[in-house]
Amino acid sequence: MKLFLPPDCAPEARHLLGISGGRDSVALLECLLAAGYRNLVLCHLNHRLRGIASEEDARLVRDLAQEQGLDFEIGEEEVAARATRERVSLEVAARRARIAFFQQCAQRQGTDRLFLAHHADDQVETILIHLLRATGLRGLSGMKPVTRLGGLTVIRPFLAIPRDQIPQPRRFHEDESNAGDEFLRNRLRHHAIPVLREQFGREFGPGLCRMAEVLREEDRLLQTLAEAAFAAAHDGAGGMQVSQLRSLPLALQRRVIRRWLQDAAVPGTGFREVETVRALYGPPSAPAKANLPAGWHIRRRAGRLFLETPPPDP
Repeated sequence: MKLFLPPDCAPEARHLLGISGGRDSVALLECLLAAGYRNLVLCHLNHRLRGIASEEDARLVRDLAQEQGLDFEIGEEEVAARATRERVSLEVAARRARIAFFQQCAQRQGTDRLFLAHHADDQVETILIHLLRATGLRGLSGMKPVTRLGGLTVIRPFLAIPRDQIPQPRRFHEDESNAGDEFLRNRLRHHAIPVLREQFGREFGPGLCRMAEVLREEDRLLQTLAEAAFAAAHDGAGGMQVSQLRSLPLALQRRVIRRWLQDAAVPGTGFREVETVRALYGPPSAPAKANLPAGWHIRRRAGRLFLETPPPDP
């Protein structure tokens, strides 16, 4: 089994390791130690979702760090309260909480590099989830071995390795929530993926991962073209030139508009919002104003598109 470790990922450099105490993340810890990575900071966030079991996970991470003479960070957050407050699922709330926690650890520890233990089976689940949610080319590209996320450089050494090829660590805690069907990822893992493997064979998973790798490079090429198109269409004052947008192929139009809306921090930017913008420079009878989420508006005037921010709260 060969880990993916980028050339600039020196063993002596300081790295964070996101560790839950479960099989995969503890296995990654053992593999990194065997590869000479001793300057690790173990970062564990207690989601406070599983009572005593959550406390035991944190205790295991602390013990593992002390056994190996490693620094560690243990944090806590009421993820259920965050989910209620932000009106999102537990999965989304937990992911946001972890990213925020890792960002805080990075600032305290003086490094922006983070190891995570996602493996090839996780990649298959991620691609299927994105397919079901119709996320487009970027979603079908799956996770990247190295990516930037919230100011962090995330490295996934196991991403090309199926879970059954990852050595089982000496000790770890099994998260009993993995056995339930509350989360979409679990339902795919327990029900949909076994059926797909039965019908299409063991190559089903590796085939999806190969597809993701191909699409990742195609997405990178399109994004490079979109960046140049965005620079040409942007008017330097926060607006977009209609003539430049009209001249682009449809795929680039959509990418440029999405980039524009996201840069402006328009919330909930997706396919519908992009098409709302495109409708403003469609036929000659197209409207000159349209609504966007959260009180934002978009207008067309004198061959230019521009955004209007929502009015301040009274």
